[in-house]
Amino acid sequence: MIGRKILSALTTGLIMIMLYSAYDGFGIGFFFGMYLLPIIFIYGIPSSILSDFLTKGLTRKTRMVAAFFIHIFLAILYVLIPLFLSGYNRGMGFSEVTGSLDFFFFISAIISAFAFWGTDELMKNEPCKLKRRKLLNWIGDLKI
Repeated sequence: MIGRKILSALTTGLIMIMLYSAYDGFGIGFFFGMYLLPIIFIYGIPSSILSDFLTKGLTRKTRMVAAFFIHIFLAILYVLIPLFLSGYNRGMGFSEVTGSLDFFFFISAIISAFAFWGTDELMKNEPCKLKRRKLLNWIGDLKI
């Protein structure tokens, strides 16, 4: 399970780098990806493990929907809790840049959570498991 979560985190990081790069060039995409990848590992993997633990007794489709909402909810909390703890208030006279950054982090967290959930659910799929095993066996056969 941990291996699948790590692979999902790496895939999510690559997806986010590609999205940022498509928006504003590879340099900025790589910069934001380097910022985001440790967050995905430190916060995203435990969040996904918690999601799996909370939804393990549910049926397949119900579990997928519940896991989706848990991933998105925890991503929203990741942005909102620091905002509330810092005493941030929109009426405090901050510039629009601060509001834009908050919006950017909020949207990035939601997209990352969606990508993590999607890649993790895809990797739980049986045909994908077989393809992943074949690929890993092929990579293992390349040993010198």
